[in-house]
Order: sequence, then structure tokens, then C-alpha cells
Amino acid sequence: MQGKARDIQRFLLWTALCFASAVLASRYLSGPGGTSMLWPSAGIGFAVAVRYGLRWTAVVLVSSLLFTALSAPSALYMVLAVAGKTAATAIAAWYVLRGRALHLRIEDGMRLLGGGVLQSLLSAAFGIFALQQTGRLDAAQIPEAFVRWTLGDMLGIAVAAPTILLCTTTRNPVHKLSPFHEPATLRERIFWIALLATSFIAIHSLGGRGIYVLGLISLPLVLLLWSALRFSPVWTAASTGITVIYLGAATGMGLGGFTAPRTLLETAVLLLLLCLVAVIPVMMALAGLEQRTTSYALYQRATRDTLTGLLNRTAFEEEARKRLATTEVPATLLYLDLDNLKIINDSTSHVAGDDMIHAIGGAIAAAVGDEALVSRTGGDEFAILLPRAEAGAIVEARRLLNEIEAMRVPWGDQVLTTTASIGLVSATPQVDGRDYDTLFSHADAACFAAKELGGNRFHVSYPSSDEAQAHSAVMRSALRIREVLEREQFLLYVQPIVPTHQANGEGVHFEVLLRWQEPGGRIHVPAEFISAAERFRMGPRIDRYVIDAALRWLERNPQAAKRVASCGINLSGATLTDEHFADYLAARLRRSSFPAENLCLEITETSVVRDRQRAQRFIGQMRDLGCRFALDDFGTGFCSFGYLSDLDVDYIKIDGSFIRGLEGSQLSQAVVRSIGDIAHVIGKSTIAEQVETEAEHRLLQEMQVDYAQGYLFGRPQSIETFFAAPAVA
Repeated sequence: MQGKARDIQRFLLWTALCFASAVLASRYLSGPGGTSMLWPSAGIGFAVAVRYGLRWTAVVLVSSLLFTALSAPSALYMVLAVAGKTAATAIAAWYVLRGRALHLRIEDGMRLLGGGVLQSLLSAAFGIFALQQTGRLDAAQIPEAFVRWTLGDMLGIAVAAPTILLCTTTRNPVHKLSPFHEPATLRERIFWIALLATSFIAIHSLGGRGIYVLGLISLPLVLLLWSALRFSPVWTAASTGITVIYLGAATGMGLGGFTAPRTLLETAVLLLLLCLVAVIPVMMALAGLEQRTTSYALYQRATRDTLTGLLNRTAFEEEARKRLATTEVPATLLYLDLDNLKIINDSTSHVAGDDMIHAIGGAIAAAVGDEALVSRTGGDEFAILLPRAEAGAIVEARRLLNEIEAMRVPWGDQVLTTTASIGLVSATPQVDGRDYDTLFSHADAACFAAKELGGNRFHVSYPSSDEAQAHSAVMRSALRIREVLEREQFLLYVQPIVPTHQANGEGVHFEVLLRWQEPGGRIHVPAEFISAAERFRMGPRIDRYVIDAALRWLERNPQAAKRVASCGINLSGATLTDEHFADYLAARLRRSSFPAENLCLEITETSVVRDRQRAQRFIGQMRDLGCRFALDDFGTGFCSFGYLSDLDVDYIKIDGSFIRGLEGSQLSQAVVRSIGDIAHVIGKSTIAEQVETEAEHRLLQEMQVDYAQGYLFGRPQSIETFFAAPAVA
């Protein structure tokens, strides 16, 4: 009911406006012979039909009936004129729309211009036909009347239609400007209005004193171009309409030095000039609007995350640095990471995961309010800079955790849920100087700690704490690892693997170990940097480096390579999930002289337990290349024997925790003996790690363990030293 009442009110308003403009035009905007120089009602009817639909041509029908009823000499003329105007408006509006929505761009402006020309021609044709049929127009007068009618309607459309469409089309981003566009101030607008009024006065007064009046038209035209560059299209269209109406009225009534056109040529030239004055500023304003909206869209794309609409990481960092540097308002940085989103991606699809991320991004933005900075920094991770001290931020963190846990996202016949881990660090000048990089590092570490504690919780980081210092050390190690990798400064060390029984000249077995030497000479063992490498997902890159470096050394030393029976190289758990590793290794082995069957890749039992199916596929790919496999740290992955027969490995390396103190532990002896027996049953060899005493060695021989590795047989040493030793040479 409310919608119908609103439509009725709107219909009555536009009908009254259309009727009133026709009356005013016929009285004040008519030239010699009674033909109106400017017909705004044509523009009003055209704009209403384009804006609200073809059925709204009823506005033209009713207003034309009212107007012609006052002036029509006969019923026939009234019927023909009203039908002609209504049909012309409907056809022109159909031409503009034709199933396409208007967005008031340059392309749409050209469509409107074409529709306006079409309506003017049709309306003139129908109107001249009505006059001719009722005997009010001689055949000799038809060409002149047609031109005057067409140009009058066209000027009326150019004056009224843009303003109405721009004012009523609220769905279009008319006022959405680029952040790089500085809007006009109120003072500038007032000054502009004063100048426009002054130009009207100048035209009226100076034109009446004999100064060439057409030259004075340049004064308001310059101001309209100014408006097109600085003001909104609505402002420009309205002021252009007012200007053209003033010039048309002054010409029709002979005011301010204007002389009404007497001939057809004078009329055509004047009306075409006024049409240009009406169209050019509006087209320029639309071009400026299109440019600003385009730059706004590009700005959005450069600064916003496409999935959530939140700030992207680059824009967030820039704005966060600015806020932290320019204000001393308390602030807290939150780093939020969703728990186990990979389960959603793997069990449903990545599209479902994206839906979850989108929903959570909206919930975060709504929860923290407009004062906070919110960003999706990548994947399922978010960063939030709250303008609150630590206590207030903790309250917000608790609320976020509860809202995310309670969120339900429907997906097909499933309902998706997840939780989050949040790291917090307060931006206190006394501790960290409000440095963004430091804050982000500590917040990331705190989030990681929350996730390690089980997730669905928050963890507060204090930069001066031991935990924060340890994280900083890991960060420094990660930076050093990247630098060492770039400069290829890792050292290859090896440790021998010896058979526990007679070797029978089968060749040299060894495991490649990595060392990192500082410029001062200090050598770092893997335990000092491997955690940093795993934390920052650098394992696959290190593995590729080790493989390439080992193969290059063996290729440069073919005599040493001939003596190698097995070169063991450890692979990180992340390498098992690297889809491109198989291609890399295949390409590297193709150009290597070292036999692939002498390369033994070692993977840990814990990485296998994490994803057994992926591990089996990875082993199959590597074995297709000719490589052998060893299952490292065996015995630490729980229920190991249950899947041992499914893994196509050549060696089982018994974890050193069972070997240390073997002679004094009946349990360890039982475990080692069981591993050896089962391995032999399924056709695999065993290697005992961390063998340090002769007693342990003897027990391993009794238990039929095939190989042993440890300090008893040799400490890790450089590969050059290892192969230079007499026992190897």
C-alpha cells in the first residue's frame, strides 16, 4: 500500500511539473510565430520514462491532455498531438533502455543523446502531421515548422533530462569519488554561484548597451566548464539547465540586447548553440565522474582484499604505521589465524573455505567497529589494530573468539564451523617504540603460541619476556638462513653408516648433514636453525639446496662417487607436500652422472603419520625416478607397525632414543629386537642411530640390526675430509 501511494504521489508530481513547464514555455520561451524555442516538458517526460519504465509515459499522456485541452482548436488535433507525443516518448525510452541498465557513464550519455534526438524527430513529425491534418499548417510551412519543433524539443531534453536522471538515479555511484579527488568546499560553491549570477547580470546590462551579446555567453559557459571539473554532475546539470533557460527566455522575450531569431537559419543556429551549451558541460561532468569512479575502483583493487572487502596487507601496514607514528592513543595489534581451515578446504572445497573466510571477515569488521583497522593479511589470517589498551583488546579478543566459534556457515547439506587463535601485543612507547614491524612479529609469535596450546584461545605477548626474545632469535635465524641460502654458504658434512656384520665390499654408506658457518668461523648445527626453517616454511628450499650441492660435489669427484653405495639426504615434512619437488628432482637427476639408485631419501616417521596417503604417493614418485628410501626416527610415531608394510621404503632407521643406554634397558632391547625382526620379515633393512659404545654395537649385532650410525664410528665431518680418510679412500 505504501509503495502504491508513493507511486501515485510521484505520478502527480511529475505530471504537474510537465504541465507547468509546458505552460511556461508557451508563454515565455516562444519566438516569432508562436513556436516555442525551448520545450522542457519533452525532457521531463523523456527522463521519467527512462528512469521509471515505459508505463510512466502516462505522465506525458495526462500532462499533454491537460495542456492541449487549454489551447487545442479541435478534438482531432488534441488526439493526434497527445498520441504523437506519447508514442514518441515511449519509442525513445525503449531505444535507450532495450534491456540495459543506465549507469550514467559516457556511453550512457551517448545513448541518452541518441534517444533525445529520436524523440525530438518523432515528436516533431507527429506534431506537424496533427497540424497539417487539422488545417493549421500549410504545406510550404512544414519544413520550417519541423526544424523549429525538433530543435525546441531537443533543447528541452538537453536541459531537463540530465538533471532529473542524475537526481533520481540513487543506485548509481554519483557521489562516490576517488580518494585522490578533493571535493569542492562550500566557500568555493558560494563563490561560483556569485560569479554565475554576476555573469547573468552582465549579459542583461551590457547586452542592452550594444555590446555583442553572443560574446557575453562565454562568461557562464566558462563557469559551467569549471563546474564540470570541480562539482558533481547533478550540480553541473542543474546549473546548465538554469543557464540555458535564462538564455532561451532572454532570446524569446528580447531581453538584455538579445534579438529573437526571425529566419529559419537564425533559429537553427541559435538553438544548436544552446544545445551545445546544454550538452557539453554535462558530458564533461559525466566523463569526470567516470574517471573518478574508475580510479576509485582501481584504488579499491589495490588496497582491498577481493574476497572479504577488508584492507589487504600492504594497505593495512601503511595505515597502521601512519597511526602508530602520528598518535599516542593506546593501541593493540591482534593477529588472528583460523584453526583447521584446511579441513574445510580438503573435505568440501576451497570455495567453501572462501565462504567461511568471507563470513568471518564480515563478522570481524562488524565486531570491532569503524575505528579499528582490519585486514586479511593472507590465507586464513587477519590483522586488527584496535585503538584500545591491552585490557580492552582482551575483551574484544574474547568476543571475537566466541563469535567465530558460534558462527555457522551453510554449505550444501553441511554446516561449516571453525575456531580461531589470536595473538595480542600492546603498542606501548616505553617498550617497543610503537614500531609496526616489531609489533607484528610479536603478535604473530603470540598467535603461533595460542595455536600450539590447542587453538580457540588468545595469547598475549610481552616484548620483554623470554618467549618474545626466543621468537626474535628464531626470526633472526630465519633471516640468516635466507642469506646463507642466497650466498650458498651452507657446508656439507657427512656421517658414516657402517654394516654391523661383514661389509663384503658393498661400498660406502653415509648420511649428508648440513652445517652453517659464520664469517668468524663458528659452525652451527641443524638444531640451531632447523626450527626457524620449519616455522617459516623454508624446508623445501633447503632440501633442494642440499640435494644439488651433494650431487655437484659427487659429480666433480667421480672417483669418490664410484665408492658410494648409499648417500642419505634428509627431507623435511613440508617437502612431502611440495607438488613441484618431483619435477625438480627428475630434472636434476637427468643431468647428473650420479646414479639415482644410490641416492637414499630420508623422511621422518612423524611426517608420514601426518598424511600417510600423501607420503605413499610421494615415495612412489621418487622410486619411479630410481631413488631409495629410509624411514627416519622410527618408533616415535605411535602404532608404527600398523602401517610399516604399506610404506615402500628400503631402510628403517631406529630412533636413537631406543639405542642410548641400550645395554641397561630391557624395554629398549625388546623394542629394537621387534623392529629388526619385523623389518626382516617384510624385506627391509634396519639402521640404528646414535650408537656411541661398543656394548651397544655388540647388542645390535646380536639383534641382527643391519647398519649402525653414531659417534662410535665417526663424528660428522666435511665431505672432503670424509672421502680423504684412508678407510674410505
